Amino acid sequence: MTAMQPLQYLYGEPAATGLLRQQADDFIVEEQLNFSPSGAGEHILLYIEKTGQNTQYVAKQLAELTGLRARDISYAGLKDRHAVTRQWFCFKWPIKQELDWQSWQLEGCTILQMLRHYRKLRLGALKANCFNIRLRQVSDCAELLQRAEQLHCGVPNYYGEQRFGINGGNLALAEQLFNGHSITDRKLRGLALSAARSFLFNCQLSARIGAGRFNTVLDGDVLQLDGSGSVFRAPQADATLQQRLAEHDVHLTAALPGIGEPMVSGPAAEQEQAALAAYPLLLQGLQDYRLKAERRAMRLVPQQLQLQQDGNDIVISFALPAGCFATSVLRELLQYRDCGRKTTEME
Repeated sequence: MTAMQPLQYLYGEPAATGLLRQQADDFIVEEQLNFSPSGAGEHILLYIEKTGQNTQYVAKQLAELTGLRARDISYAGLKDRHAVTRQWFCFKWPIKQELDWQSWQLEGCTILQMLRHYRKLRLGALKANCFNIRLRQVSDCAELLQRAEQLHCGVPNYYGEQRFGINGGNLALAEQLFNGHSITDRKLRGLALSAARSFLFNCQLSARIGAGRFNTVLDGDVLQLDGSGSVFRAPQADATLQQRLAEHDVHLTAALPGIGEPMVSGPAAEQEQAALAAYPLLLQGLQDYRLKAERRAMRLVPQQLQLQQDGNDIVISFALPAGCFATSVLRELLQYRDCGRKTTEME
């Protein structure tokens, strides 16, 4: 079985310790859509605050209340179970048909708003997720606050431990799948494939930090424009690209392996290949399942970052792009014990 490897810290291993998510409202998440609802149309958008509930369970409750199928209820992204989260759910509903949503009783949920929109809410239709997190019983608040100043320069954009399940269980599922064991449940198979790609990405990123090249453009690198999914090749590193990297106009990327010709070349490709060489089963498995090769930024820069001390607690707030993990920010600040980490899948 492939072991989960310790990941490199960008700013060195933190000394402070503390508790994360000792109670649900220690971890508050609010999503921001990447569009403005039209206010009219044949789709209903419900803005729901949920506590201690799984996104998919809420969708199932909505399906029962509307008489629709669970797959007819859409959302932009999965949100943490052990938290207070505010997110949008969507389903198609005739324009002239009333919907008595005010009387609905949803376990652990409050419907905050209802709007109409002209089309379905799709997965990934997010501008950002905004976090407000209370870290409890911090052993050294001064050290944490001092380290926080470095976060403005960015942190490694690691996939969080929740992607891999308890004790790396999702990654173990991927190995079983690639060794010929069938996984008929589509959701479970998707988790396994995602865990494999995420693990390989983290390996490349950690190796880049370990080599002292996290903030250095190499010949052959592939860079991503800030705030965009657009990427471009840099056959030759130069002072202009290095300056753009320093100014956060562009970010270095690493591979999300799959089928397709790699964009990376030269010394940058050698760096990636060395980091991935130990995992031929995972690499081949992702190709066999026809996942398309993609790139992901290696650097994550928290926006609207604020910290406040409250006794031995630290309250931290920031915004992250969709698909990024708050725990990847927190791990650079302290060694935390996640009190909410009790399930195989934390969304």
